[in-house]
Amino acid sequence: MNNSSKGDIFQNFALKDLSSFKIGGRCKLFFSPYNPDDLRDFLKNQSGNIPTICLGHMSNVLISDEDIEANIICTRDTFQDIRFFENNNVKVESGVPLNKFVHVCSLQGISCLEQMYCIPGTIGGALFMNAGTPIFEIFDVVVSIECVDMRGNIISINRDELKPAYRSGNIPKDLIITSCILRTSESSVATVQKTMDEIGRKRLSTQPISMATCGSTFKNPDGYKAWQLIDSAGCRGMSVGEAYVSDLHCNFIINNGNATFQDVKTLMRLIKEKVLEKHGIMLKEEIQIIEFGD
Repeated sequence: MNNSSKGDIFQNFALKDLSSFKIGGRCKLFFSPYNPDDLRDFLKNQSGNIPTICLGHMSNVLISDEDIEANIICTRDTFQDIRFFENNNVKVESGVPLNKFVHVCSLQGISCLEQMYCIPGTIGGALFMNAGTPIFEIFDVVVSIECVDMRGNIISINRDELKPAYRSGNIPKDLIITSCILRTSESSVATVQKTMDEIGRKRLSTQPISMATCGSTFKNPDGYKAWQLIDSAGCRGMSVGEAYVSDLHCNFIINNGNATFQDVKTLMRLIKEKVLEKHGIMLKEEIQIIEFGD
């Protein structure tokens, strides 16, 4: 790589220090570019022999705790620009946390993504997985996204070209999201804040969001809620090592302190087996699993 690339660069970086799960091995190189131009410069000058992976807040990612022969690009503390336009659109860079964006909108009486308040993660991560709630997904308000490919080329994609699905933005994995344009609507500070307060109270009372977890582990099958299937299959409180199923919300797995990658993977496998045996339904993972050497 070209060490003149602007950004924070660390060798042999421990990913568990940034992961919401507090699980993850060391990567060969960790790069946090200051802006999209620095990202493009880095990609244009790196060797093609080492895989490159882009991560955001790491709030829905389970990472192998073995050492990783890969370059990790992280935009969680950079790519923070938010620009509002007169046509009710807003351009948001991918590293902006969802909660920060919702707060910025609320202070101006603008409605956009407040239904996703208290969901951890960044705009980029939300786009990649089409994050949302039972009644709203981020792609409901997406106009377009801007990415760079692994050669540093800028790629702009309109929303209709992507065909997003449930918990998938259908964005090619060889693209790194740098920003998006979202559609907003006029509201009032009081109205947006009321929605945020209601959603915040509900999430805090029903989800263990202050714990070491990566949120919903499994997708909801058509016509079912994953947590109800997990609960009725007798998995509430089940544990493997120091990983356990939350008593507060059965679709959340908690790291009780020193859980390993294999602890969580084994627990996920046991949950899937029990739900399949009880209900004849095979759960599918919602969290992203990053594992090397297979």
